Amino acid sequence: MKMGHHRWIVSALLMGILFGLSGCKDLREVDDLNIVLAIGIDETQDQRIRVTTEIVDPANSRGPGSGAGMGKRDEATITRQQTGSTLEEAVGILDERVPRRLFFAHNSVIVFGQNYAIHGIDRALDYLERNRSYRRNQLFVVTDGTASDLMTSSVTPEFYHAMAMRSLVEQGMHKSTAVNSTQLNFMKQYLRPSHTPTMACLETAKSGIIPDGIGLFDRGQYKDHLTSAEVPAFLRFVQDTQQTEITIPCTNKETSQGDMGQTYRILRTHTNVIPQIRGKEIRFFVKVRGQAEIERLCPGSKPTPQTYSKWEIQLDHTLQEQMQRVFTRLQKDDVDSVHFSDVLYKRNPILWQQLAHQWKAFFPHIQVTYDVQVQLLRHGLASKSPDVEYSPEGLPPHAGREGASP
Repeated sequence: MKMGHHRWIVSALLMGILFGLSGCKDLREVDDLNIVLAIGIDETQDQRIRVTTEIVDPANSRGPGSGAGMGKRDEATITRQQTGSTLEEAVGILDERVPRRLFFAHNSVIVFGQNYAIHGIDRALDYLERNRSYRRNQLFVVTDGTASDLMTSSVTPEFYHAMAMRSLVEQGMHKSTAVNSTQLNFMKQYLRPSHTPTMACLETAKSGIIPDGIGLFDRGQYKDHLTSAEVPAFLRFVQDTQQTEITIPCTNKETSQGDMGQTYRILRTHTNVIPQIRGKEIRFFVKVRGQAEIERLCPGSKPTPQTYSKWEIQLDHTLQEQMQRVFTRLQKDDVDSVHFSDVLYKRNPILWQQLAHQWKAFFPHIQVTYDVQVQLLRHGLASKSPDVEYSPEGLPPHAGREGASP
């Protein structure tokens, strides 16, 4: 009886523990959720905050190849908006007024409208960093229009606006015409001494959403915008670049009329920024090294070793001019987006502590010297037209056959 009594006590304890476990009591079915893919944040003329959300429509969101019941592109998602005095209030009201709870863990993109960004996105950053529902890999995007317009533009052939926006930015990153502005990367730049993060920029056009360079921020305030054509020169200051193109007008007046110029593909560049301290004067030395190849020649040009040397000098000079033009623009805006202050902080932290509070006044007057050298690769170098080597007998070309008779 005693052993049976002990068994009964153990069984009772186990049952109590099992009933006490939370298990899956917080589990929510997908059908009970509104899965949010993208969020747009605008500030209205009366200083209220408008939130636009792209929500998956479960009934019509089946992608290509899903067989019967395939969803239609225009019906894959639904758009819902709400306004409030703050971002948190607008999201809270929206959550109350749509059927099913909003689920933000799969949110992929945050779009900031121009008016909201100009008045500062710090208020949004605090909310997004503290709220555990959001992941830090969501992409930050700014637009010179409104976020709501961007999120309702055509994204054909994509089904979802969020996926189309991410895809456009990622393609731009591969060609060094856009920046990686995920929340994590943006916050890293935001917290650096320069305090000048950058953000991918997208705009609306007749064809739909298009990439349009990057937005420059001073702390959380949107200050200026660099176009896609200007971004490669800017990025050469701050990171390695790849697969960018540059076209230089032809110098021969007789052949340059109507010609698009000579085009180079900059395969890769690497930059070192070195502060040069001379007493109270601080200058910066920018050293750029890279490789390029020719994509299109000017009419009548012959790729010889001599012309290659001439083209390299011309290319180096053009790249330097582009970088200086962008830097002058940043100095005019008083935005250290090239992170020179970060370089100075790492090289000489004691000096940086002395200059930290004066940097805003110091940056517009900084002098920069450049050393740009890009090697022009000679893939398939030939100084003759291919038909010169043609022979009716089918003989091989003379190139590479030293001592061969003509």
